[in-house]
Amino acid sequence: MKNKLITNLIDLTIKNMDNPDLPYINLIENDKSFCKYSYKGWVDNFYLRDVKSNSIVRLDLRKEKDLFLLFVLASSWSKNTRWENAVFFVTNFILMDDFSISDWSNEDFLNEKIACRSKDCFDIQTKVQGLCSRIKLSFKSDFYPSVKVLADSWENIKAQLEYSSRTANWIAFIDYMSTIEGLGTGKKKMRIKIPLLLRELRCQNIFNNIDGKYCCVADKRVREAYNTYLNKGLPGNYLKASEVIWNDFGELYDIPPFAFEDLKQFM
Repeated sequence: MKNKLITNLIDLTIKNMDNPDLPYINLIENDKSFCKYSYKGWVDNFYLRDVKSNSIVRLDLRKEKDLFLLFVLASSWSKNTRWENAVFFVTNFILMDDFSISDWSNEDFLNEKIACRSKDCFDIQTKVQGLCSRIKLSFKSDFYPSVKVLADSWENIKAQLEYSSRTANWIAFIDYMSTIEGLGTGKKKMRIKIPLLLRELRCQNIFNNIDGKYCCVADKRVREAYNTYLNKGLPGNYLKASEVIWNDFGELYDIPPFAFEDLKQFM
C-alpha cells in the first residue's frame, strides 16, 4: 500500500501528463506498471520542433551521436543551471548537420565554440518552436570543456556500457562514470545525474537488464519535494536515494517529485 501523499502526487502527475506547460511529464499507458502508466523518458521528446524540417527534436539512443548527446545533457544539467539551459544546449547539437564527436577532442575547435556560445544560444531559439523557456537561456562556458572530456573518454564509455550490459553489472558503469573529472561543475565529477543516463537507456529499452533502482535522479528539486511534501528525507547517497524513489514511484521514476514544484499550484 502506497503512502497517501505519494498516491496523491502520482495521481496529480498523471492528470497533468498532457499539460503543455509541463512537457517533461512524458507518460505512456503501461498495464505492467502499478499506476497503469510509465515514463517515456526525457529525451524521447524535447517538445521542440525544428522550424526548417518540422521534425520533433528528440534523441534516438540507438544512434551513436544521440547516445553521446545524452551524456552531454547529463553533464550540462550537472552544472549550477536550470534544465532548460541543458535542453537547448543539446538541441543546438541535434540540429547540427556536421556534428562530429571527434571534433570535440580538438582544443582549437573547443575554443571556437566557446567564443560563439552567445550567438549559438540566441540562434537556436529561432530554429525551434514549441517549448518556451521560462528563464533567459544561457550556454554556460563550463558546458563546453565537459563535452571535450566526454569526447576524449567516449571509446572507454562505450566499452563500459557494453561490459555492463553483457555482465548485468551496472554498478561497474556507475563507478566508472563517477571517476571522470570535469563532467560536473568546473573540474568536479558527475554523480547525481548518472541515474539519468541509466533511466533514459532503460526507457528506450537500449539495454534490457538495467535495474530501475539505479535510474532515479535525487537532485535538489526531488529532495525538496520529499522534504516539504512527502515528509520523508532521502538518504544522502544518491544511489540509495534512487532506490527509495524507485520503490515509491516505480516506472514513473523521479518525475512526480521533480514535477512537484510545478504541480503544487494545482493542489
